[in-house]
Amino acid sequence: MRFKAVIILLLFTGFLLKSQEIPPIQKFSPQQTGSGNQNWMITQGENGNIYFANNKGLLEFNGSKWNLYPSPNGTIFRSVKKVKKRIYTGTYMDFGYWLPKENGSLYYQSLVEKLNIDILEDEQFWNVLEFNELVVFQSLDRLIIVDVNSNSFKTIEPKGTLLKSFKSNNQLYIFEEINGLSIVEKGVIKQINTLSTFKGQIVLGIFNVGSKKIAVTNKSGF
Repeated sequence: MRFKAVIILLLFTGFLLKSQEIPPIQKFSPQQTGSGNQNWMITQGENGNIYFANNKGLLEFNGSKWNLYPSPNGTIFRSVKKVKKRIYTGTYMDFGYWLPKENGSLYYQSLVEKLNIDILEDEQFWNVLEFNELVVFQSLDRLIIVDVNSNSFKTIEPKGTLLKSFKSNNQLYIFEEINGLSIVEKGVIKQINTLSTFKGQIVLGIFNVGSKKIAVTNKSGF
């Protein structure tokens, strides 16, 4: 009887040890969050809250409660990025930032409206980057680089469709349909390679490993 008890104890202990290998994961349905069924980007604010660029708006989670802030023009949020105390978002024909009110809820300021920026027809902003003291908004047509300290901006327009933008080692990169991978220096696009290097692929990002740069592609991995 004692032998059987030891076997049962060992099996139960093994089960507990195995179950502890699985990290705790919580799942939240759109019904629970009150949001759409697709998130495009994610960022974390200085307050520790998580923010999602969601189909139905800016989605905020503080660890226990969800809040949804619809976009002012009722369209999908494509991008979100925390820069210092502000939460920047990009959407259809608009971009701007969110700040908290005294009660903790967020209010929106459109930079397109504030800086009187001419937006292209059907332009959507798919990415937001922090670059030095600048905030970069990327659409498929161009980069709009905003200096939030001086409330000024400039645009950079590549020859072809602008598919991706990213920052690595304090350098600003873009991947465009015609010229492939390029770097942006002092407002000028400098081509790094031709499309033959990444034929039929898109560069999703670049990061440094020692003295080498590693590119992540959509089809061939690293």
